[in-house]
Amino acid sequence: MSTKIGIIIRSFGDPFRHKYPFMGLTPETSQIKLPDSRVLYTVLRSPHIDKKSREQFEMRIKKQYLVTKVDAKDVEKKFFWLKRQRILGAQYEVRLHTKTRLDSGVLQKLVSSPTSSA
Repeated sequence: MSTKIGIIIRSFGDPFRHKYPFMGLTPETSQIKLPDSRVLYTVLRSPHIDKKSREQFEMRIKKQYLVTKVDAKDVEKKFFWLKRQRILGAQYEVRLHTKTRLDSGVLQKLVSSPTSSA
């Protein structure tokens, strides 16, 4: 049984210069770019006069989604590794996706066994 770990990275700088911002990711890790956003701030240079004299600042937020497959027994090791990663100017969110199978033999016994009501 495998688990998919999804990591959403939001950066306020540019840690995506390299192919993989996290060291130690396998080449099978799929990398999905999410849309960037930009916030623009306009400030008056002088509080008294010259409204035409303005200064503009912008904040760009780059987003990326990384998906990697991990065995169920190695999830704890991967979380420990992720906790030790330090990316300056970035936030990351972790999502887990796990598929489980029902044991068909146990399910058949539960369905076919007669229940006695007292």
